[in-house]
Amino acid sequence: MNHGNSKLVNIAGLSITLMLLSLLVSCGNPDTATITEQPLTPLTPTTVPTTALPAGTHTVAIDGHSLTLPNGFTISRLASGRDGLRMMALTDDGLLLVTEMGRGDVLGYRLADANPQPVTVLKGLSSTSGIALHDQYLFIAETTRVTRYEYQGNGAVGPGQVIIPNLPAGGHDTRTIGFGPGNRLYLTVGSSCNVCEETDPRRAAMSRYNSDGSDGQVIASGLRNAVGFTWHPVTGEIWATDNGRDNIGDDIPPDEVDIIKEGKNYGWPYCYGDRAVNPEFQDDNARAAYCAGTEPPAVALQAHSAALGLRFLSDPSWPVSYQNDLFIAFHGSWNRTVPTGYKVVRVDANGKVSDFITGWLDEKTGEVWGRRVDILFANNRMYITDDSSGSIYEVCYEG
Repeated sequence: MNHGNSKLVNIAGLSITLMLLSLLVSCGNPDTATITEQPLTPLTPTTVPTTALPAGTHTVAIDGHSLTLPNGFTISRLASGRDGLRMMALTDDGLLLVTEMGRGDVLGYRLADANPQPVTVLKGLSSTSGIALHDQYLFIAETTRVTRYEYQGNGAVGPGQVIIPNLPAGGHDTRTIGFGPGNRLYLTVGSSCNVCEETDPRRAAMSRYNSDGSDGQVIASGLRNAVGFTWHPVTGEIWATDNGRDNIGDDIPPDEVDIIKEGKNYGWPYCYGDRAVNPEFQDDNARAAYCAGTEPPAVALQAHSAALGLRFLSDPSWPVSYQNDLFIAFHGSWNRTVPTGYKVVRVDANGKVSDFITGWLDEKTGEVWGRRVDILFANNRMYITDDSSGSIYEVCYEG
């Protein structure tokens, strides 16, 4: 498997340890933090000493369960008891916005509050999942459309304007959106099936639009279900998760992290992983030859992990050795003999995948009590959504 290590950029240089300590904000004092998401601006590479982390891991008890994470980090719940919390975005005035897919709502949590209570920003939508903020507008992706609302501050919005209508329904029904370089809106739509040839080119693909929804065009195809995507803080490349197909084994095909290149195809439905031909097409010479020209994954992940949201870390309050590493939320398997996933993993600059937070799957009993969806870094913390328990988790580095 080609792990694309050459495309992973070495960690960027930061200031000396004293600067890290001066910027460190405790999870116990959120009102003193700067409530801004770290900007996606290139950092200057340099040689820096690696900050030593305390060896080993520890567990944190939450509602009768235990989560395991590296020493020096803490985890707690910011919110719970909601109905299907999915993707997140952060407003300039300090609200953590999250889509609540089960109710069709959009909620806001004020991060400066010690015990933030949800503000209902929007309600009664259909399968709300994707969310983005850009140029004083809030953008929401439902299954069949993208709508924008003027953001008026403190969780208030103006009337909605549908800017991308008539998206295809059926099959994978979540839609993810985000703004990249050039103020362009990016949108992913998953496949309608496990393995099939789609008739709508927007399916199993990433498309790009102007911010008003005009000039839509497919820029990458063969992405079975790219629920999460983000931009590398140094290279500016788009990195996306992609969920592999089902029903050909417990350990194939791998879930993927792909580096999205305009005009490229990532294999589905004819191929999986590093250009392997799907069984349905192995007797088709033309399809097999087609696979040789597709893009392999940058990082291969455990099959059926259901990798969803992902973010790069660029936060000087966290250890230097973590800077520009990639963190991925695993939703967890549904059809594997031995369940897998249900955790957050870290991909370092060499492409090594390691567990960061585990425990939502009790490996002794097989009980699952949470499924991760999205990750966001803000306020010197990592925020994680869980659509099974309806929770938002808050992770802080305390050294």
